[in-house]
Amino acid sequence: MKSVLFLLGTVTFSYLLNTILLRFSKNFGVDSRQTQNIIRWGSTSKPTTGGISFFITFLVGLIVLLAMRPESAVLNGKYLALLSSATLAFMIGFADDAYGTHPGLKFLGQVGCALILIFFDLRINFFVMWSPDLWLMDVMLTIFWVVGIMNSLNMLDNMDAVTTTIATTIVITTMAMIIIQDGLSNTFYILVAVAGGFIGFLFWNWKPAKIYMGDTGSMFIGMVLAYIGIMYFWNVEASPDNISHIRKGLIPFMVFIVPIMDTSFVTFARLHRGSSPFVGGKDHLTHHLAHIGIPEQMVPVTLGVISIISGMLAIFVYKLTPEWVGFYSILFSFYPIAVFTLFIVLYRRGGRIGRMKDLLAKRAKFHRELLEAKKTAAVMSNTAG
Repeated sequence: MKSVLFLLGTVTFSYLLNTILLRFSKNFGVDSRQTQNIIRWGSTSKPTTGGISFFITFLVGLIVLLAMRPESAVLNGKYLALLSSATLAFMIGFADDAYGTHPGLKFLGQVGCALILIFFDLRINFFVMWSPDLWLMDVMLTIFWVVGIMNSLNMLDNMDAVTTTIATTIVITTMAMIIIQDGLSNTFYILVAVAGGFIGFLFWNWKPAKIYMGDTGSMFIGMVLAYIGIMYFWNVEASPDNISHIRKGLIPFMVFIVPIMDTSFVTFARLHRGSSPFVGGKDHLTHHLAHIGIPEQMVPVTLGVISIISGMLAIFVYKLTPEWVGFYSILFSFYPIAVFTLFIVLYRRGGRIGRMKDLLAKRAKFHRELLEAKKTAAVMSNTAG
């Protein structure tokens, strides 16, 4: 009951906070993603103050948690790592929304977020399972993971409600994992506050969106998700005596399958066209799902359902198969392969439909301009006559 009340309180606080920000911050961060690295699907003239509400709700949640559990060590190493890295991510995004920072500076900030986690001894332990001497490769993998997830969530923010919906499903999956591992721990309540901030924002971000999260929000979301990915999915030890590298990689891959798919598809498609992966365009998975006929309001729902199913299956991989054998590696690998294959087909089909629509639109525009030119020429001819 306490967790439900905490969630309702943070949702209400986030909703009211976004209402205030929308009313009094119309001149801050009016998003024009057409000139940045991301091109939104719809209108872009909206305030990008949603990320501010995420961060404030997160801080308020921490304060309330301290009041609820004054005896608990909320500010121990792992929580300080989350607070400091999330604060840096927030500042990176805020600076970009307010001033438009150089991409290289943003990248250095993201690396800084990863180094904060490493400083607090929070890194992916994958290669060290072969040999302790491979710890440097785990450091590099941790940096790659943090920077990759932060940019992936930033790229995914290209259509109303998509990023927030996917982030909420991943947080819900993590909360379920925490209950299985630790019960209602401090991290669980912190994630309740984070989820409440997302849900309160969704009231304003669902199509037609009145407010965007901006880089302030996507950087914060990406950092929080990268953190929980390391804590509860990469470094999970379901059976310490029977560790499988395939199992260890499958769990985070399935939980984060939607942002990984979108980033992978966009990157390979742009490289295939000979363009930079970092230049924006309407070639994301979300856009192509809309091209094949899925209503825009249902795109976040569709991807959210996939994310929830994948997350629950990841928990199944963790919880219900303590004795991992080679057959399980083959069996559970089929799911992400099947999902990737399905969405590759949908992505390519949507791309073809999108290109056809663009071609027809260009032809229609050409014919309109030609007709206008003929009318103008006819008027000038009559006037001369």
